[in-house]
Amino acid sequence: MSPIEKKWPFILVVSIFTTLTTMYVMDAAGLPRMSEQNFAQFILYFFCFFGVWRTYSLLGWMLVLWISPATVTGMKEPRNG
Repeated sequence: MSPIEKKWPFILVVSIFTTLTTMYVMDAAGLPRMSEQNFAQFILYFFCFFGVWRTYSLLGWMLVLWISPATVTGMKEPRNG
């Protein structure tokens, strides 16, 4: 896990997007809400949630790396002049 993935703003954004996406996917697949699921359906929700979590985490990490490489790598950007 990279240092950026341990920061609470990053975790908050990834959590919100992951929850919304997982709920949408489960609803589109025709699975009931969390309170009405049996154990097998909960396992599918669990696998979907953590797969989507890792995907959003990777995309967020790449976005931060693209915008501000020093944030991810820990290196200071060189000053010119």
